[in-house]
Order: sequence, then C-alpha cells, then structure tokens
Amino acid sequence: MGRLDQSRAVAGRNLANGRPCTLVSLSVFGAMLLTAGAILAGSASARAADGGLTAQERQAGFRPVFNGVDLTGWEGAGKPANACWLVEGGMLVCDGKSGPWLRSRQRYDDFNFRFDYRLEPGGNSGVYVRVPANGNHHRHKPEEPEAGFEIQLLDDQDERYAALKDYQYTGSVYAISPATMRVCKPAGEWNTMEIDCLKGDVTVVHNGHLVVSAAAADLPSLALRCERGFLGLQNHSSRVWFRNLRIGPAVGPPASATAVEKADANSQPPSKD
Repeated sequence: MGRLDQSRAVAGRNLANGRPCTLVSLSVFGAMLLTAGAILAGSASARAADGGLTAQERQAGFRPVFNGVDLTGWEGAGKPANACWLVEGGMLVCDGKSGPWLRSRQRYDDFNFRFDYRLEPGGNSGVYVRVPANGNHHRHKPEEPEAGFEIQLLDDQDERYAALKDYQYTGSVYAISPATMRVCKPAGEWNTMEIDCLKGDVTVVHNGHLVVSAAAADLPSLALRCERGFLGLQNHSSRVWFRNLRIGPAVGPPASATAVEKADANSQPPSKD
C-alpha cells in the first residue's frame, strides 16, 4: 500500500471512530503534486536547453542555438538585449518594448535554421538572415551597402494586413520573393518554420508547407545579398515568442518538410566564427 493509500485508510478509520480526520492525506498529496510539478518543470527546461532536437536531427548534425535559460549566444544589436528580450518558461521572448533586435554572436553561411514561433494578435516580427552587424536587409542596387535579407513573420489573418504587398506576408523573403501560400495559425498558436540557405538558394518551409524556393540566379535582388552574416530576431514593437531554435547543415533546393527531415547525416555542419 502506498503512502497516499495508507493516509486515506487512517483518515477513514478516524472518521469511523468519530475522531477528527487528520491532514496527513492532504499534505502527502500536496507533496506529490509539488514533486510532479518539479519533474515536469525540469523536463521542460531540459527540452528547451536541448533545442527540441529529434534523434534524426542530432544524427544530421543539428544543434541548439538557444539554451532555454538565458541569452547565451545572442546579444542586443547596439543596445543591451534585456531592454526588450527575456527568457520566460524556456522560451525566448520579445516583449515589444523599445529596444534592439537580437543578433547571434556567430556568423553563418550555409545552414538550415528551424524554430517555433508564436505571435500576439496583430503581431509583426521577422528573422534576419546573413545580415551584417548593423542588420541591414535592404539592397537593390550594387552601389548600395551590403545587406542580408529578412524572412517575414506576421499575423497574416489580422484585418489590418489585408491589403499588404504579397512579399509582406509570413514566410516571404521580404521585398524579394513572396510566400506562395499563407498557412499561419491563428494568433496565440505555435507555428513552425525552417529557413534553408545554400549559396544563393533560399527555401522556406512554414508549418510543413514549402512556401518559398528562391534562387539568386533568377532574382537580381537576392543575388546582391550577403552569403555570410548574422542571424537576427526582429523587435517590431509587438510581443513574440520563440522556442526550439536549432541549426544544422543546409539541405538545398528543392526543400520540403520531408526532404528536410532526411538531411544527409554526413553533411558538414554550418560554418561559424
């Protein structure tokens, strides 16, 4: 008989004998709840620190780029990150207050970047890809300063965004290549995204759907963008949550949710500083 059953039995005998019931069962039950809560919290922290890696991703050479505990590996661009970025329940959160975008401390060239994200209603954010230290992601002429690009994150279903340009919706390579479909989940729900960069080829998988397959050979603006630079998470004055951030070898086109899962285990890991 377990401790909880024993306590219940004692309480039952006390009631039968007309004696006050003890609180032993409640205290034991409370202790069990606390223990279970601690185990669950520890498990969640472990998952966050592991970046949500699957066994298949491990074999393919993926690694977490957010530890679920603090901002190790990231920094505020030009200002302290804690002005608007925090870690909350194993998630990386932008609270939308005035502050910097979040920049990786390492630079990357070819890679496959995977993460989950969640937006508040009307939320707007983005992922900077291969940007220089200043975050520039706009370049349409050779004489303009070097730049990376942005993958848009937006609450596409919000009415205020009904009349945007096609390249302004989630998954698009901003101002370069629009997402071919809008598959955002309602605000407040978790979405998945994979951004694959191999030389001048960029593919985006959003909630399991291939939404962008862009090649620099076909897009002059993309051909002008850096093929090595920092990753960044944008602060666009709205609250956004990220989790399970991990990075691994580039897959290359044509990318799909299935192809990404079958990344060659012998591929070289993404290069970094």
